[in-house]
Amino acid sequence: MPVRPNPLALLLLALLTGVLLGADAARPAFAQNDFFFFLRPPANVPRGNPQPQQRQQQQQQQRPPQNSGWWPFQPQPDLLPPPQQQAKPQAPAEPTGVVYGSADAASQGKRVPPSQFVLVLGDRMAGQLAQGLADSYVPERQRIAIVDNTVDESGFLPTPVDWLARLPDAIATARPSVTVVALGSDDLQPIKDGDTQAQPLTERWNELYGKRVDEVLAALREKAGRIIVVGLAPVANGQLSDDYAKLNEILRARVARAGLTFANVWDGFVDEDGKYMANGPAVDGQRRRLRFNDGVRFTRAGGRKLAFFVQKDINRMLEESGGAKASPTPDATSGPERPSALAGAPATGRDARPDAVQVSTSAASAAKVLKDGVAPPPVRGRADDFTWPPPGAEPAAAPPSR
Repeated sequence: MPVRPNPLALLLLALLTGVLLGADAARPAFAQNDFFFFLRPPANVPRGNPQPQQRQQQQQQQRPPQNSGWWPFQPQPDLLPPPQQQAKPQAPAEPTGVVYGSADAASQGKRVPPSQFVLVLGDRMAGQLAQGLADSYVPERQRIAIVDNTVDESGFLPTPVDWLARLPDAIATARPSVTVVALGSDDLQPIKDGDTQAQPLTERWNELYGKRVDEVLAALREKAGRIIVVGLAPVANGQLSDDYAKLNEILRARVARAGLTFANVWDGFVDEDGKYMANGPAVDGQRRRLRFNDGVRFTRAGGRKLAFFVQKDINRMLEESGGAKASPTPDATSGPERPSALAGAPATGRDARPDAVQVSTSAASAAKVLKDGVAPPPVRGRADDFTWPPPGAEPAAAPPSR
């Protein structure tokens, strides 16, 4: 007698087969060779629309591990070394020049000693100028050495430091080819005038101060030869800055009378409106801090810019000296200090006007180059003059008529 299948058993068998087939289809590929899958519970199926954060967590849980292959030494993702970050390019190091106390100190220990020495005399600004010159002359340090003889609290006036008494030893120890003088920032003080005192920048004070400047410059001409007098730079204090501008006019006139060179540095430290500037273009073309917070001292970049306005005259004088020691006294027949015979150079000597001042031509033009990138105008006969015909050339003959 045939056995009839139990309908309830068939139904249960169909349900069990459907569940197993569904679980097998939902199972990832790597688990289809798992022969004991029927002992594992089916995966939970989320209901509704899960939140984005929950959906991301579920995807990470269902993602197969990275080392699911047969190779046992496959590295784990969290054990891989972190990617190396490229180091940021560092700014080029600032040149570091050396300032010496004497010519002997600059020559000590060198197989070939420097052949030319630049002596910097003066106050605190002169000390920073000396460092700026040393930084600027780093490429030529084997030939040119900067010698510093400065006192922060000093000036043309005899107190607190009498430079007339210091000059002989300063010149003898430096043996300078060029002497740079930067004085005056501490000179705005009363001057004794008999039983009274003349107040700064009054008519009487200007007269007495001018005589004292004349004495110092005359002593310098007698002992040093080639001399550059550096003007004062503006400061943050507006009233003091105005007084410095007036003092510059006195120095400029006295330097002209002595036939020396006056280097104007004012334009390099003011903005387009003529106001004090603590930050501005440096000699490397970058905008840098030029003055400290006290509004008086120069930063290292400011010192290099200060030297920039003096270096052109120094180079000219060093070229004139030809590497030899400057003569103690200038030739009496040669007239005032003569600049190199370059096209566009101001007339000097017999051709110069009595009140002409040999002011550094780099002050205004170099300021435009640093601030605006505007090249100075070409000078007739100079290398940047492309006019035709060139100077000195004979005019072309007219073509013959036919």
